[in-house]
Amino acid sequence: MAHLLVSWLARKNDFRFIEGKFDKVNPTGPNSQFHEYFFLENGLDEHVLLYSTAKDEPLAERLLAHLLGKFPKRNIRIELLPLVNVIDLAEVKTKVETWLLQHKGQELTIFFSPGTPIMQLAWYVCHTTLGLRTRLVQTQEGKFSPDGLPALMRLDVERSATPVTAIIREQQLKSGSSPLIPDEDTHFLSDSLHTVYQRASQVAQTDNVTVLIRGESGTGKERLAQFVHEQSVRNKAPFRALNCAALTDTLLESRLFGHKKGSFTGADQNAEGEFKAAEGGTLFLDEIGDISPALQVTLLRVLQSDEIQPIGGKPQKVNVRVIAATHAQLEERCEQGLFRWDLYFRLAVAELELPSLREWPSKEREALIDHLVKRQQKSLQKAQPLRLTAATRKLLLDHPFPGNVRELENLLTKLYIFVPGDNPAVRPQDLPVRYRQTGAANTSTSLLMRDAERAHAVRVLNLCGGVKAKAAKALGLDVRTLTSMLLSD
Repeated sequence: MAHLLVSWLARKNDFRFIEGKFDKVNPTGPNSQFHEYFFLENGLDEHVLLYSTAKDEPLAERLLAHLLGKFPKRNIRIELLPLVNVIDLAEVKTKVETWLLQHKGQELTIFFSPGTPIMQLAWYVCHTTLGLRTRLVQTQEGKFSPDGLPALMRLDVERSATPVTAIIREQQLKSGSSPLIPDEDTHFLSDSLHTVYQRASQVAQTDNVTVLIRGESGTGKERLAQFVHEQSVRNKAPFRALNCAALTDTLLESRLFGHKKGSFTGADQNAEGEFKAAEGGTLFLDEIGDISPALQVTLLRVLQSDEIQPIGGKPQKVNVRVIAATHAQLEERCEQGLFRWDLYFRLAVAELELPSLREWPSKEREALIDHLVKRQQKSLQKAQPLRLTAATRKLLLDHPFPGNVRELENLLTKLYIFVPGDNPAVRPQDLPVRYRQTGAANTSTSLLMRDAERAHAVRVLNLCGGVKAKAAKALGLDVRTLTSMLLSD
């Protein structure tokens, strides 16, 4: 097991400057001093020297050259760990945590002294909460020691199982700087959804994991993915979203990874893919279960290597967090050989599941209807809200809503548009026919084939407990075809 020393570059103390310009490496700076007095006696195998911005790379290289010149047999390397804001604890802690977890198989000595106070606090937080083989050390100048020599002190602190990120987040909540849940004037959060969003907030704080969001069409998967992005340290970088089911293989590959001019017919100019467009941020891939086996292999390679290759171009490194979503049962697809198990496990490091609308308790569904009535009134600038008669409200509460919240939103928009009057009362006959059919479908209301097919689909969906995947299988259809059939007027 390798024993690593890790420390930050100390810009002010590792170097000497004259009138703001670099003069030379400071031989009594913290990193130089550590190698002079403490590296060998602590049995260290390698020193990883971190710097936080590309503009410090020349300084890091000078310090590396100085140390290797003085200690030519030492194993020392420099590494960029990019930070946007070195005094943002959430960002620094997340980046440091990710780095430490990537080296969890090694013994780690953390040189606590170099760096900003926030960097030091991040080391402390990770040391006390991650459960890794870490120890904290700091140096003391010789003038404070009896023998006049620098001293090395180990910081013995009590480790805690308390998730410090949650404490930080709680403090941000109290200050109003980081809301735990979306604006409830815009987004209604039932008790069922509140639990999911709380888990999403926790997931957001761990930057080194991919996320898989499960849920039927219309349950708000993209909204949840955007929430994870906004709660993460990547929130100042782009959030990009792409529906994988809407594109052919060639188009999807080009959209994801980009292409070079002339790489295929119609490629008349270079194009940047979504991975590059999301650099530093988050890429949301919806309906991931529908991509082809060939693209599954490519995507797996990207997730493992953080490297993409534009069509006709050269490999490029990317720094993107991937959040995938699916309405499909990926385990079933894996068993059928339609989806790769290795990609499934790579995507499902953290899983979030959104309940379908029919799974909400009746009181929550009723509260959602009232919320959307008011929201759509405001959005459409109507003087008065819709009034739902008791019979209409019961039909809506009994309807399975295969399109979930999105379907309910669209229905209320239509009602605002088409139900006349200054204070419109919505009666059952104002609803599209499918909302008036409960239980066994009544096919006598229409002789049109599409209505008969839709009525039969509604009946099968009810028999399957509202689970579209089961209903589609019973009908010999795919889920998208069934959804389209149910939503057609």
